[in-house]
Amino acid sequence: NNLRTRMAFQSLLVILNLLAIFVSALGSVTVRVNGENVYSINYQDMQYFMFIEDKEATISCTVQGTNVAPQISFLKEGNPLDTVLPASLYKLEKISAGSGHVVKLKIDSSGFTNIVGNWTCEAGARVAPVHFKTMLTSKPHISFSPTLVQGVARMGTTITLSCSCDSLDELSEVRQWNWFIDNATPAGSKIRYEGPGKESGYPTSQLVISDLDELDSAGYRCVCIVPPNIQFTSNEVEMVVMSPPGVPHNITKEEATMNTMTVTWSNSNDMGVVLGYQISYKEAGSSAYREVKTGAARRYTLEGLGPLTKYQIKIAASNNAGSGSYSDTVTFETAQPRESKPVITKPRQFVYDEEDNVYLIDAGVGVRIPLTCQVNSYPASIVEWYLNDALLATEPSSDLPQNYGRTVRTLSQFEQENVLIVKATRKENTGRYTCTATNTKGKEELTFKLMVKDQSAIDEKDGEEKTEPIASALSLSYSHTLHLLSVTLVLISRYHLLL
Repeated sequence: NNLRTRMAFQSLLVILNLLAIFVSALGSVTVRVNGENVYSINYQDMQYFMFIEDKEATISCTVQGTNVAPQISFLKEGNPLDTVLPASLYKLEKISAGSGHVVKLKIDSSGFTNIVGNWTCEAGARVAPVHFKTMLTSKPHISFSPTLVQGVARMGTTITLSCSCDSLDELSEVRQWNWFIDNATPAGSKIRYEGPGKESGYPTSQLVISDLDELDSAGYRCVCIVPPNIQFTSNEVEMVVMSPPGVPHNITKEEATMNTMTVTWSNSNDMGVVLGYQISYKEAGSSAYREVKTGAARRYTLEGLGPLTKYQIKIAASNNAGSGSYSDTVTFETAQPRESKPVITKPRQFVYDEEDNVYLIDAGVGVRIPLTCQVNSYPASIVEWYLNDALLATEPSSDLPQNYGRTVRTLSQFEQENVLIVKATRKENTGRYTCTATNTKGKEELTFKLMVKDQSAIDEKDGEEKTEPIASALSLSYSHTLHLLSVTLVLISRYHLLL
């Protein structure tokens, strides 16, 4: 009996030792997250981790209470990480310390489209796994209406601040909003709250401030709160309230050339903040202003102006709150051009005879021939037409022989187009037509040689194989630089004016 008792006792000890070894192999698993702006919520027996966009975080899976080194691993949607995540988005790090065994999963939330979802941390069959879920959220975002330029609002206007918050609808709606102005709660008769509403699919709260003044220049924050008491706080945004600048004065013409004018101006002592100017100018008598925006310098040169022309100019100052009122309009004149003898534009549509210094025109009978004389001069020129050295016309209103006409068109202040027209060519219209332009500085002339032939003479001449001056040429050029190849094809044909 004693032997049986001792054997039973020893068997019990063995069982107790085995049970102790088994119990020591069991452990518990905890999951924690470390990182900037990471929120943890327990909701309906599920652990939720909410990550702010574009932040790194570390998920630590810790197994404690076991003497056996566990095989800790992470699963996403029940699958090993290397099968569902790019290697660039995560990094595993194993640490063992005493009875605790840790595997750290470092993740980059910028790739959260792949990371959001259901996760599991497991450590073998003897340890109960832990399930958790990751979500992506963002800080509340404040926007202004109307939109501010560099954070500046205009004095006396109304501004609406909208705060949008990702409500994490899977967990709960936003239950409370808080607004802060320089860390104080907004108050006053000109402040009211609107919302929450919806903006871009997210719930919003609006803070409306009317009749803005300098006291409203401050830093603004909003906070949205979701159960159990998770607070999402926006970045602080600064708003500066200011008035547009005052009116510039003492506008002066510093210097002027034919085509430019430099003006300067002054600011009064109560101008306020000035970041730039808007100059409006037009020719005197015109209704259309041209505008140019400048920097903060109180001097500017207007370019592309006409010579000896009066311009009306007014200037307004501006800052981020807008433009102030325009100054009184002043009138300045550009400089006159340098005096010189006339210049006549050479026609390109006719062949030039260098030896005779004339432009050649062959025409049949009954053709309308316009002879153009484009003159640029200062002082203004007197333009006259001659036929075979005999005066044909001087002023546009002067009488012309039958079958001739004349038009004069002003192209600019110092340029005109003077056209002599042969209405229907006859053989007696053959001759040398000379346009002369004369002013106090000299004289310039341009000569056309018109040859009128009947159709039979033209047809006979077309059958002859000889080269004569012509009235027009077409040149086609092709160049291929890669092969240093240049091919020029010139097609020349007699130009019969059939206008």
